[in-house]
Amino acid sequence: MLSPTFRQITDPRGFRTGNLRRPIPGTWTKRALRLAGACFGSARFGWRCGQRGGTMTSHRAGTGLSRARRDRDGDLMTARIAHLFDGIPVDGPGRAVDRAPPVGEPGMSGLPSRVILDALPQKIWMLDRDGAVHFANRAAREIGAGQGEPDGWDGAVHPKDRARAAAARASARETGQPYDLTIRLRDASGRWHWHQTDLVPIRDGAAITGWMMTAADVDDVVADNQALEATTNLLLLTHKAAGVGLWDWNMRSGALSLSAEGARLHGLSAQACIITSSAWTGLVHADDRSTLWDAVTKAVTTRTPFSVDVRVTAETGGIRWIQSLGRVLDDAHGLSGRIVGLTLDITARKRAEQALANAKDGAEQANRAKSDFLAMMSHEIRNPLNAVLGYTEHMLSRSREPETLRHLAAVQEAGEILIRVVDDVLDVAQIEAGQVALDPEAFLLADLLEGTAAVARGAASRKDVAVEVVRDPATPTLVLGDVGRLRQVLLNLLTNAVKFTPSGRVVLAVSPESGRGGEGRLRFSVSDTGIGMSAAQQERLFVPFGQGDESIRRRFGGSGLGLVICRHLVELMGGQIGVSSEPGRGTRIWFSVLLPPA
Repeated sequence: MLSPTFRQITDPRGFRTGNLRRPIPGTWTKRALRLAGACFGSARFGWRCGQRGGTMTSHRAGTGLSRARRDRDGDLMTARIAHLFDGIPVDGPGRAVDRAPPVGEPGMSGLPSRVILDALPQKIWMLDRDGAVHFANRAAREIGAGQGEPDGWDGAVHPKDRARAAAARASARETGQPYDLTIRLRDASGRWHWHQTDLVPIRDGAAITGWMMTAADVDDVVADNQALEATTNLLLLTHKAAGVGLWDWNMRSGALSLSAEGARLHGLSAQACIITSSAWTGLVHADDRSTLWDAVTKAVTTRTPFSVDVRVTAETGGIRWIQSLGRVLDDAHGLSGRIVGLTLDITARKRAEQALANAKDGAEQANRAKSDFLAMMSHEIRNPLNAVLGYTEHMLSRSREPETLRHLAAVQEAGEILIRVVDDVLDVAQIEAGQVALDPEAFLLADLLEGTAAVARGAASRKDVAVEVVRDPATPTLVLGDVGRLRQVLLNLLTNAVKFTPSGRVVLAVSPESGRGGEGRLRFSVSDTGIGMSAAQQERLFVPFGQGDESIRRRFGGSGLGLVICRHLVELMGGQIGVSSEPGRGTRIWFSVLLPPA
């Protein structure tokens, strides 16, 4: 049911939107009723429309429930609508009214407007031109701000807000302009609530005859805003302390918002700002712009987060590396509308990475220079040494003097030791330089085993040491591999075992490797009954020049490179090497390599 005034401004035949200045959507009343029903209280809204005669008037309406019921879908079925303040000619941009609402005008269901006003949760005052309250609805009277002296409602205003409210009212009276102000008012229980207050002048022509004031409780909204502001400030403080900038890019408008720290990281003044996307691109180093936009394009296309490192010009004029991390946000229609993200200063990390890369390059260059030097020196030493050994062998074949033969034999032994050291150094240099390649061929495994054992028996014959070969019957006869490199490993292990075994035996064993992934792999082991090693000595065994300890070096000699060469060659053949030993109980060194049947 519509009040007479509501019917007057629309149409005698019922509610129509044709004479509204801006047509109200067809669902306007339903939305208002939904709002009222959802709140289980009331709602207010406003519009401007033309009355008959062409006069533009502004209107406010509110809803209050009266035995509200809902249908199965939850829609409000019945409600009471009160047309509060109507018939108000628009006076410029303000919200001035030309008369007070007719307090006694019949409203919905014949209820007087005063009853309807009292049903509203909003606080409403009608004041004369001097500010004296001559009408206050029930909500206003409950807080002790009813009719009385001019500004009699000030007692309900928080002491800290009274001066601000009085100044705003004084300004409104002086200028004749409406105002809205958020202040605290005391409720009936004495608790302070934040309210949004509006003061609107009532005009009779050009003269102001009174004022209308409304106050809506927005305490929850203010509390939420304060909590949000506190959280935002804490987040911004945390980001600033961590050196993290925030950015938000509206892809439709092209506007990009930067937090204060985000602006600083981009080389701008350290205050929040909004720039265009093209200006943002201009801050990035020219060589990195395509990288940035490729990452953004991919993120928008795939709907995945992105991370990209780019350079910008710092406020000092130098280059700063930043990392931008972003995520695409879709709007209600599933379309990409925004990208939000973080900016991190990674200049220190980039400098450390560059320093590490430079140090690595320098170390590799130094290592290559060392390997080249060792290879060159090995050749330079080996050539004259071969001549010495050849001449010594020639002298041994021609001399008959026992004393001379003894001296020549000593020279030959020392030369052979030196040539082995030179060979080890040359092998290490070639391995480190990556100049060692495998040359696989088919060979008889038994011949290799017996041949290397025979060489080791030559040194063992001068001691009480036996050298044995144990071959598993399941081991293939003909295999494919680099026989020369395999012989080098076996000879090194056998001669070491003989050297560190004063008496006893040395066993060379081979068998197919069992277990998953063992197809085509053979496992070799060299065991001895020699002096053994401690756990600490085993840890240094495959390290260059890590030959046990200094006493071992002095006692047994050697370069300490043999087992290092063995490890590199075994790994080159796709295998691995290990050791097990106890002091005084001998040593077992094993390795496995890929030697498929030929």
